[in-house]
Amino acid sequence: MVELAVVCMIICIIAAIAVIQLLPSWHTAQSDDALRLVLDQLRQAREYSIANRRYVQVSFPTVGGQAEVVITQWNTLTPGGGATNPVLSTTYVEGPLQYALVTGMPDTPDQFNTPSVGSSPVQFKIEGTSTVPVGNMLFQSDGELIDSVTNLPIDGTISIALAGNASSARAVTVMGATGRVHGWRSTGASWIQF
Repeated sequence: MVELAVVCMIICIIAAIAVIQLLPSWHTAQSDDALRLVLDQLRQAREYSIANRRYVQVSFPTVGGQAEVVITQWNTLTPGGGATNPVLSTTYVEGPLQYALVTGMPDTPDQFNTPSVGSSPVQFKIEGTSTVPVGNMLFQSDGELIDSVTNLPIDGTISIALAGNASSARAVTVMGATGRVHGWRSTGASWIQF
């Protein structure tokens, strides 16, 4: 009985050590999955817009503590124009990851998260300025990401992280004039392209 108890205790200790060692890898995998999800959704919205010659809105709400990516086809730009704008997809960022900035992390090399605009995990600005767009973010049929009110190209950064965990930080940047999307992975102090 004593030998069996000792063996069970050793197994429990080894299992605890394994869990502690695997936790950082688990967080890295979750963060990478969230980054891929946001990247894929933005790329799909852009490609759908080009292929179908439609405006496609992208939005990044947090509903009930759950981060989402919502893609909506715009059939009319005129409010009350009679056409419906169907939601093409709503995708959820899994796990404890949220749209969040990590204190101490610098801006990505694309430099779209300008401090003069404010500190927000989902931040877009009219290209070449520090002016926040006044309308919705739309991909248009040439692949450009524009502000729905001014029709000017907008650049932006979407930041994803576990609260307070710099190594879990991920960012997606969008260059408005081309609609190109880049993913960034945190090293804990800087960014490398994903």
